[in-house]
Amino acid sequence: MILRIVLGRLPSGTDASALLELRGRLAWAARDVPGLDSLIVGARRALLSGEGGDAPVEAAIVTVWRDVDSMARATKIEEQDRFLGHRLRLPLSIERAVHYEIVGRTFAALPPETTTHLRIVTVRARPNEEARLIETLRQRLPQLVEKGLVASHLGRRVVSGEFEAVTVGVWPNEETLEAATGGGPERPLFEQELSHWSDRLQLETYDGIEIAPRLPAASGPPIFILDDQLRIVDVTATAAATLGREHDDLVGRSLQELSRTNPEEFARNVDALRHHGSVAGEAKWHVPDSGEVFLRYVACQDVPIPGRHTVLVHRWNEPVPTDADLDAALDVAFPLKTGRRRA
Repeated sequence: MILRIVLGRLPSGTDASALLELRGRLAWAARDVPGLDSLIVGARRALLSGEGGDAPVEAAIVTVWRDVDSMARATKIEEQDRFLGHRLRLPLSIERAVHYEIVGRTFAALPPETTTHLRIVTVRARPNEEARLIETLRQRLPQLVEKGLVASHLGRRVVSGEFEAVTVGVWPNEETLEAATGGGPERPLFEQELSHWSDRLQLETYDGIEIAPRLPAASGPPIFILDDQLRIVDVTATAAATLGREHDDLVGRSLQELSRTNPEEFARNVDALRHHGSVAGEAKWHVPDSGEVFLRYVACQDVPIPGRHTVLVHRWNEPVPTDADLDAALDVAFPLKTGRRRA
């Protein structure tokens, strides 16, 4: 997958609230762009050296593409007018575009319906430091998830014989970000871990919106159904979106195939479900092309019928699912049943 970051200017007055008004239209338009996996639009007011006049708006358009060919077909000819201007109707004056190979993606909440905070951290390193830098950035991700991260994309490229890594992080709101940074959002989180590259590190922040056009539209409670072999036999659209995959890519797949949870913990959870009739816990699932989604779940055995087992799933930084939530979801999904029966 390809991470593309386009930097430029938007018309004066395109602030966070203006972006939010554009969200619905952009989400609709992005669905029709082949190969476009996600779209993040960030904007901030530029600092003016002089006085008077409207301040220009600096923008970052972050897109993730499933392959180079799709990206090239959409952007290679008159991108400013054809792709951004005509297809997305974003009046961006392009200054430069940068491309990275995606080497990691993390998801801990569905894209917020409100504005978000976008943080782009770029780090330069010597070629022989590539593996060390990428591993350092990857090791930070679970800590960022714990602090409220919505999503993150990790990319790399070679520039003039040097190695460059970038992380694009989406945060739900200013309060979460301030709590995560201890009130210093102008610096990268866990900065000490990147101290070796501190003189070659750059952080840019924007207000933004995040759109994932390939996720199924929410419909029904976020539940999926397993058989006794732990294969998925049915899944709602909302659960498919939560798991980061299409419905048809989930049905028939086994949990062992999809899970990135520690195998010993996975086995304990399955044992608890089979011997106690229910289990609640945390999980990581594989998302295609170097991605992981962080989840919390509650599950019940032999519901809605014997031999079928229901799992209610939320992303990590959404409300923790409870037994009461599962009961309510079952009432919605299976109204003719009397509710779950715990062993």
